[in-house]
Parts: sequence; structure tokens; C-alpha cells
Amino acid sequence: MTVLGKHTFHIRSAEVISVGTELLVGQTTDTNARFLSGQLTELGISTFRHTVVGDNGSRMEAAILRALQENDLVVTTGGLGPTSDDLTAEVVATIADLPLVEDPAVRQALEARYPDKSRYDFSSYPRLPQGAKVFMNDQGTAPGSLVFFNQKDQQKAILMLPGPPDEMEPMFLRHVRPFLDSFSQNRFVHRYVRLFGIGESKAEEKIRDLIDHQKEVTIAPYASMSEVVIRVSQRMEPGESDRTQAVVDELRERFGQDIFEVGSRPLEQVVLDHLIAEQLTLATAESCTAGLAASTLASLPGASRVLLGGLITYSNEMKMKLLGLSRKLLTTAGPVSCPVAIAMAEGCRRRTGADLALSFTGLAGPDGGTGDLPVGTVWIACARAGGATSARKYHFPGDRERVRIRAVYTGLDLLRRLLNTQ
Repeated sequence: MTVLGKHTFHIRSAEVISVGTELLVGQTTDTNARFLSGQLTELGISTFRHTVVGDNGSRMEAAILRALQENDLVVTTGGLGPTSDDLTAEVVATIADLPLVEDPAVRQALEARYPDKSRYDFSSYPRLPQGAKVFMNDQGTAPGSLVFFNQKDQQKAILMLPGPPDEMEPMFLRHVRPFLDSFSQNRFVHRYVRLFGIGESKAEEKIRDLIDHQKEVTIAPYASMSEVVIRVSQRMEPGESDRTQAVVDELRERFGQDIFEVGSRPLEQVVLDHLIAEQLTLATAESCTAGLAASTLASLPGASRVLLGGLITYSNEMKMKLLGLSRKLLTTAGPVSCPVAIAMAEGCRRRTGADLALSFTGLAGPDGGTGDLPVGTVWIACARAGGATSARKYHFPGDRERVRIRAVYTGLDLLRRLLNTQ
């Protein structure tokens, strides 16, 4: 096998191989494959398969050799550390028929960053396949590298990346992606149409004709608890025009207000950005969701500009003490009811001084339901200064966690729709 120059071939497809026994035993979740597939797709490189292999040299070698039979590029993550079970570089060097050597520039950079020799020893680590393109690790010690070689008269490449996502992702974005950009002749255009308030099956029904007749532009719906996404994609050959916008325009016509975003923002970010743009403040009063709505918004940068706080009023006593509800209301209407949801939202707005207040009261289960009030019943209300308070009843199937998450995102969507009508 011989090392090739970097511009001697084009990458059309790749396989991502995640290395680590901790992945196989369920100790760690593999998020690297998902991230890399998305990045490669944007570069015009199709992901052929995801593979997970443990810290075993022979199995790793077999997985890489199989992947090379079907792809131009193999991307590995993990197994690049200094311990005895970190075998990726050794296996790749064997496959590419290249010696493992020390890179003086890498060693000098690591010694400058980690001067404590009692903790860090770079005398024999890291070693890289000779002639590899090196990518520095700004967050850790293991560099990435890309090896070009010829296997059975076919041009191949293996990209080795560190396993920890907080090291791998910035390395790929800052260093690897710009380098790989020249290897693909094609580009994928992806547009993501994000919906809430309609289920995946109903959404698919509304676009069945588009799916059945898709050609150059492909349409793929998929769903999670927080959204339904319709991906509109086109693989563009050099000189080909972008046809995805016309499909997106058609989806806008069909789904209307169910679309909360055409792009990458999740629902909570769309709501937060709207509140910031309108300079509106928000507070929450939460019973069954127990602070999850406020936490969902607070996880986003900039939330402090609009989120005043949240009141967790799980018990009737806290509803009376913190929100000003009367015992008579709670007794006559019941804690899971329209009047209580409205009173919670209005009490929260008065007590906090927020422009808007969201309230949640319901039965997340698994116990406590009745024939008239089954588990999964949730009342959500939104109060706003100078306007009427809106309240709606929902029923969310599933376990306790699913009910709570669905309630939060339904409340955020209710708020989004109200903001759009102002």
C-alpha cells in the first residue's frame, strides 16, 4: 500500500465506526455517529453505515476492512488515548501498511499545554501513522489524523477522531471539516420544516402525494416528543439548481401555523427569541411539570433576559400560599381543572409582574386517574397583561416522563401561537 496525495480522489460515501467497549455495554451513549453523519451529509458525503466495536484489535481491524470494501472513507471515533486498550492508531497503521511515528510538532504543543510531567508523559504518546494529516485537539491530548492510502488499486482514507464528544465535535468543526470540503464534488441541501400540534401520521397523510412522487428532491418526516420534522433534501451535482425552496413553500401552504420553524431552532428557542424580540417577560406556575417548563427555557443562553422565574406549586397548599388560590376553588373545581389552571396563570402573573405566565396542572401518573379524569390529563393556561387568559385541556398518552415533556412543549406551542396573534 502506498500513501496518496490529498487531492487524488473524491469521497462519495463513508462509514462511521465508534470504538469503545463502554458503548457496547450501554455505559455510554454514542452521539458521535449522529453528529458525524449530519456533518458528512452537509459535505455531500453519504453515510453508508454506523458500526460500534469494542476495544479489541482484531474485531476493530475486521470492522474497518469491511467498511473499506464499501466506502471511500472510514471515520473512527475513540481508542486514541494513552492506555493499553486504545488501539485505533495501531490498527489503522497496520491496515494502511504504515509505521507509527512521533510527530515533533504535536509533542511540543502538548508539552507546552500540559507542562506537569508528573501527570502527563508524552515520551511515547501519541504516535500517528507516517504521512498522516494531523488535526490538533484543542480540548484534550489525543490528536486526530487522516490517512490516505491505496488498497487493492482503490483509493481509500481513514479519519481517526477522539471519542469524547466535547473533544471530537470542536475538532471536526474547526479543523477537519474545512479540510474535507475539497474531497466531495457534490453537495446536499437540507431544509428542516419543524411542526408542533400535529402527529407524524397526520403530517404524512397531508403530504403523501409529495412523498409518492418525489424525485430529485426527497421528503422524509420523523418525530420526537418535542416536534415533527419534515426533512427536504436534494443532492446537488455541480451546476445544478436548488429545487428545495419550492417544496418548502408548498409545505407552508399545507401546514400553516403548525410550522414553528424552517431551520434548526427547536420550539423553545423559537419562543425565547420571540419573547426577546418583543421585550416580553415570562413566568411559570407548574404543578405536574414541577419546574420542567422553566428549566427547558432556562437551558438556553439569553433566557435571563425574559424568564423572571417559576413557581412549583405541586400541592394545594402551595397553590394557595404562592399563587393566591382559594381553598374553595380547589375543592369545588378540583386541582386539575380549567378554573384552577386559569387561576394559577393569573396568580403567577400578578405575583411575579411578568407580561405572560404559563401554568400546568394535571395527572402525570402512573396512579391517581379516574374515569372522568384519566392519567395524562393536563390543563395548560396562559395569562397575559391586558388580555384574556387562555386555557386548554389535553390528554397525553404514555408514561410519567412522556406526559410531562409533552405538556411542556404543548404549553410552549400554545404560547407561540398566542404571540403570533398579537
